[in-house]
Amino acid sequence: MTTVETVLQGFGIRTDEGTLGFCGVTLLRDAGRLLLVDVGHVGRRALLLERLQAKGIAPDDIDAVVLTHAHWDHCLNVDCFPRARVIISPAEHEYTRSPHQLDWATPAWTHAVLDRHPIQEVRDGEEIADGVSVMATPGHSPGSQTVLVRTADGMIGIVGDALPSSGSIAAGLPDNVFWDEDAARTSVSRIVERCAIVYPGHDRAFRIRNGGFEYIESTRITFSRFPEMADGAMGATFAASAPRVPIIYPSARRSAV
Repeated sequence: MTTVETVLQGFGIRTDEGTLGFCGVTLLRDAGRLLLVDVGHVGRRALLLERLQAKGIAPDDIDAVVLTHAHWDHCLNVDCFPRARVIISPAEHEYTRSPHQLDWATPAWTHAVLDRHPIQEVRDGEEIADGVSVMATPGHSPGSQTVLVRTADGMIGIVGDALPSSGSIAAGLPDNVFWDEDAARTSVSRIVERCAIVYPGHDRAFRIRNGGFEYIESTRITFSRFPEMADGAMGATFAASAPRVPIIYPSARRSAV
C-alpha cells in the first residue's frame, strides 16, 4: 500500500511586499518507487533537499514528480530531480505553452522548465501508483488535479491550491482563482465530498469532519533577518489575518450573475 509523508508543510503567509509562496511537498512511497507531489520554488530548495536527505533519499532516487498544477510556487524545483518524469494533466501542460498574459502565477517560461523532463499526462480517474489516482479539480488553474490515495484511515487528497487551506472549505473557493470561478467551486465541493484527509497547498494537513476540519499536524515557522530601523528597532509589523476573501483574477472566467 502506498504511504503518504509530509516533506514540507505549506504556508499561506502574505506580506505587503509580496507572498512567500511556500507550498506543501508530499512524498509517496509505492513498492520501492518514490514520488513527490509538488516540489516548491527555489526559495525552499535547500530545505527540501535537506528534508529528503534526512529520510535517506537522494535526488536521483525520485522516480516521478506529480504536479497538482504548474504554478511557479509548486513546480520550480523540478530540476532537482534529474531522473524523474513529470506527471501533469493534459490541460495544465497545454496551458503552460501559452498562458494568459495576466496570469502572473504561470510565467511564460514555465513550459521550458517542465519540458526538460519526460512528461506523463494523466486524466481524471487514472491510476499512477498502487491505490493512487488523480481527480480533476480545475478552476484555480486550467488543469489542477488532486492526487487521491486510498488508505485504511480513509481517502487522502493531496489537493494543491484547488483547496489551499482549511478556510477554503467555508469560503467554497480557493484563495485565488486564475481560470474559472464556477469550476473552482465545483472542485472544492468534490474534494470535501470525496476526501477524509486533505493535504492542502498552503496549510497543514487536516481531517474533514461534518463539513468542518480538524488539523492532524502541528506547525511552526521562525522569522529572522528583519530590516533594522535607525534606532535599532525591528522594521516589521505583524497583523492579524484579514477576513478571507477569494480573489478572482483578470485571467479567470467569471461566474454568471
